[in-house]
Amino acid sequence: MISPDKLPMVETASMNDTHFDTILLINKLSTAVDAKDINSISELFIELIEHTEQHCKNEEEMMIEKKFPPYPAHKEEHDLALDDMRNAALKFTETKDIDAVKKYVDLNLAPWFLQHTETMDAVTSMFLENSELHRVYWDRLVPRK
Repeated sequence: MISPDKLPMVETASMNDTHFDTILLINKLSTAVDAKDINSISELFIELIEHTEQHCKNEEEMMIEKKFPPYPAHKEEHDLALDDMRNAALKFTETKDIDAVKKYVDLNLAPWFLQHTETMDAVTSMFLENSELHRVYWDRLVPRK
């Protein structure tokens, strides 16, 4: 479970809204795991994957539009997290191992999401909200050939 007051805020309001929706889904999944509700776990995994795919797509489109220089690294982290999520869901579908889902949520998903939001999304959001200022700064740090 992720307490909503632990959610790091970023400069882009739409990202904060999406992040809040994400923690609600993570918490619903965690609640279903605690209740050992196999049907809800399956349904919530599907909902969480679909939500996260759209979440990442929206962020990636904003990064491309604003020409965010570290876009490839940020996208790679999204891709890895989505692969992990899909693999955890597939494993659950095959095994119905509720303990494995609990470990995934508590030890992987929730900590990753908070860390990703606090670091990569915060930096990305600062850039998106001030892209021209940051582009000048970035170009000074990393001259183009």
